[in-house]
Amino acid sequence: MHRTALRTLTALAPLLLLTACAESQPTTKVTADHITGDWMGPHGEKFTFAADRTFTANGLDSKNLADEMCSGKPSKGGWAFYVAASRNTDISDKAAKSGSWIGLSFDGAAENCRIDLAVVDGGKALCATDDPDAPCGLDVKFAKEP
Repeated sequence: MHRTALRTLTALAPLLLLTACAESQPTTKVTADHITGDWMGPHGEKFTFAADRTFTANGLDSKNLADEMCSGKPSKGGWAFYVAASRNTDISDKAAKSGSWIGLSFDGAAENCRIDLAVVDGGKALCATDDPDAPCGLDVKFAKEP
């Protein structure tokens, strides 16, 4: 029986690795002016990013974001690109002119909202995530409004 289990695991290992790779999404480095403007999610979620590194948000209590303690009511805060502080540590830096990950700091009632955004699809979308290893971990993708 032990050999059968080992054979099963050996057979499944490549499939598990393929699935893990399929979940990853490459990120794209963009400039701050690319981020400014309105970004809409698939279920009415909305971010408006300003050049002064502030943002407003609305509808962030949608199904996929509900567990992240985000508010559906209008909220605001600050944003910054993540930069490498050391080999294994990234921090958000409001002075960074470009990046592929955006750290969000919510004010007021929404301050417990725990999401970041990853720039994906060649800069055409922002993905909500709560995991630095899964850029689109929360399965909510924002597209920039024209």
